[in-house]
Amino acid sequence: MKINFPLLDEPLMLENGTILVVEDVKVFSALVKHFYSYNEDGELKVFDHHFKALKESELMVITDILGYDVNAPALLKLIHADLESQFNDKPEVKSMVEKLAATITELIAFECLENELDLVFDEITILELIKALGVKIETESDSIFEKCFEILQVYNYLSKKRLLIFVNSGSYLTQTEMKKLMEYIELSHQTVLFLEPRRLYELPQYVLDSDYFLMVENRH
Repeated sequence: MKINFPLLDEPLMLENGTILVVEDVKVFSALVKHFYSYNEDGELKVFDHHFKALKESELMVITDILGYDVNAPALLKLIHADLESQFNDKPEVKSMVEKLAATITELIAFECLENELDLVFDEITILELIKALGVKIETESDSIFEKCFEILQVYNYLSKKRLLIFVNSGSYLTQTEMKKLMEYIELSHQTVLFLEPRRLYELPQYVLDSDYFLMVENRH
């Protein structure tokens, strides 16, 4: 994955967990805005190794860690759809669920016919069953570090998301916590960008200084 914007001489490679520090406040602010309102025709370019631009729906931008709802309706919709696709990959399990759903439908249909009112009904789909069961993500985070882990786990599960951007998250994390997040990101083969306004400890990072010169620091 690569990103590019006017101040860069060449595209910046994003590999696993990448830290990009932007020291100029106005540039940092503008870049956050571009990520937040990203579109393929904007000044910020995000593309894969085939030079194909990422779609708006393929980016996941986190500006407020504690305020981010991992069970937001839009996110649950994606999770439910992914869960439905899992059933499509398991024909025997899908068939079993559909037979049970049909049995339940028949029982309810009989009661509808017995009712004095003229009731109508519809067949229930697997997706509707998933929603009816209230399938959602269990949240147990007691700290910002744990919440970051929850977000990474959700991102790892969402196959349609290809780039996760954390904005200014390093301010709330220790060096040890950042290293643990980086290890998880690498082990799960994720692509994550940490966009920061100041240097993060002695970690490997790109730094775009106030003179708009891009440096690579602490690379081993």
